Amino acid sequence: MHATLINRNTNEHKDVKVGFSWTEFFWGFWPALFRGDWKWLIIILLVDLAFGVFTWGGGSFFFNLIFAFFYNKLYANDLLNSGFEPADDYSYNALLAKNYIAPGRRFSNANNGYTSDSQLDQLDKLKELLDQGAITQEEYDIKKKQILGL
Repeated sequence: MHATLINRNTNEHKDVKVGFSWTEFFWGFWPALFRGDWKWLIIILLVDLAFGVFTWGGGSFFFNLIFAFFYNKLYANDLLNSGFEPADDYSYNALLAKNYIAPGRRFSNANNGYTSDSQLDQLDKLKELLDQGAITQEEYDIKKKQILGL
């Protein structure tokens, strides 16, 4: 399962896995390196080295097995705490289902790429006013942008 996170300030998108991290299990610190997740890269690398040296790699394997259950959640929470938020309802529900976020946690929904039912109702009423001649095309365009958050 995947979730898409967006940082609305920088317009940066991140696709995060939700659940067990098979890549971390098989490849150790490499997924953190490719994600640019420097904090967890260093932690995983140091623990792998510390456990692997004294156990001929067995401790490193055991650590990666256990850590694979937690890595995706830790990575996603680091992103959420640094200004990212779910990009859509599917992503929000995926994060909620796996307890990545607390129930009821709110995020801004500005420019999230989808239109709510209330926005559609407002646009329909606005279009009726335009068709009736009660407002001009310019007023319609300005109000439409306000409703859509553009």
